Formats: sequence, structure tokens, C-alpha cells
Amino acid sequence: MLLSLFGCGKSGDDFENGKKPEGAFKYYEYRSTTMREYPREYYRLENTEDKGLTLSWAKSNSPVTVLRVPEESVEKLTSLINQYKLYKMKDRYTPPFDVRDGIMWHVYFRYEGSSTSTSADNAWPPEPMKKGIEEINAYFGRLIEASSQEDIIEVKSAE
Repeated sequence: MLLSLFGCGKSGDDFENGKKPEGAFKYYEYRSTTMREYPREYYRLENTEDKGLTLSWAKSNSPVTVLRVPEESVEKLTSLINQYKLYKMKDRYTPPFDVRDGIMWHVYFRYEGSSTSTSADNAWPPEPMKKGIEEINAYFGRLIEASSQEDIIEVKSAE
């Protein structure tokens, strides 16, 4: 239950880890939180009928900013997911010792024919999967830096 309170549990969708991305892209979400920062870091790339391809993001308790991003962002994301085999991540990662504080995180991504969900408290998947998550977050950071005021669709309170 605590995981769902902090946004790090399952999202309610049915996920089937282990399957390479196939079909039309739906969404990718990464969120990390701590006891003091909600969210610590948050990215959600999604394709919607009314807004097109958007990247929602927040850092260090900031409001969520929703940006319009280039269509090729999906190709880059899918390439990184495949390169680092993120679809093979386990449902859950746990540290080898009891920790009461630290970083909680999750990654969800869904395509028309496949989906993956993983979460953890104070633990990470093995390399190179951890590096893959970091590369995707860095790519989103570059998209944010390259955006202009005209790309902003809305700013809203943290989800």
C-alpha cells in the first residue's frame, strides 16, 4: 500500500514484462520519489488524440510541465528500450538489506502489443538496464532544454 501512496506500485494496467516493444506506442513513465521530494524526478511521454505527442515532466517538487515534443522522440525511446533490453526488467527490485528511507521509483511503458512495469525501493536493475533508464532520462532532459515557451501546453500541480 505504501508503494501506491508514493506512486511506485503498479499503475493498475496489466503488464507482461519480457516482450520487446511491438505495435503503436502508448506511453512511457518514469517517476522517482523520496520522503522529502514528490516527485524527485518525473517523465511521461505519451501520445494522445487531443494533444499529440507530449512529454510531462517535473523535478524536485516542481509543478508538472507538459510539452509538445517531436514525433521522432518515440523512435529514440524505442531504440533505447531495445538497446538496453529494458523490456526484460523484473517486476520488482529489492535491496539486499532493510532500508527505511531513500529513493522509490518505477518505470512503465506500453505499446499496442506489449508492456513492461518495474519498481523498486533503494535498488536498481543490473547494468546495462540501469544505464538504459539513465540514458532515457538524459534524453528527456535534452528535449526539455531544447524546448521553447511555444512548446508548453500546460503547467499543473504534481500528479
